Amino acid sequence: METKKAYKVFRYENEVCWESARRGTISSAGKPDVAVSSPPDFKGEPGRWTPEDLFLSSVNLCTMLTFVAYAQHRGLNLAGYESDAEGTLENVDGKYRFTEVVLHPHVRVKSQEEVERARELLESAHRDCFVANSISAPVKVFPDIRGE
Repeated sequence: METKKAYKVFRYENEVCWESARRGTISSAGKPDVAVSSPPDFKGEPGRWTPEDLFLSSVNLCTMLTFVAYAQHRGLNLAGYESDAEGTLENVDGKYRFTEVVLHPHVRVKSQEEVERARELLESAHRDCFVANSISAPVKVFPDIRGE
């Protein structure tokens, strides 16, 4: 008889509060507030984080943190990680939705010999990123991995 592994269940909470026009604040206990708005494309004001920014950041950050966790667990000598994200928002059947997310991680490892292992770990991180696995838009990753 096969035994199923018991997985923990996690819950997260935040609060949004409207200020005026198309501005507001995101709050979560013990964290700094974040000023938010619609993007200027949708009559919001510039200089504030938007749902679109936060959506892309969530996918980008989850991929990075999953990769870093795997790298630490496997003893990869990571020297740096930066990643650019871009998303395409389109009207599909009368509703706007993200139709694609593209990540461009720039990964540096301490030696050329570790580049392939970093690539494998990044592929695993992409596959296992729970935020990317929770959305319907495809997420494409085009990495630049270099050894020092």
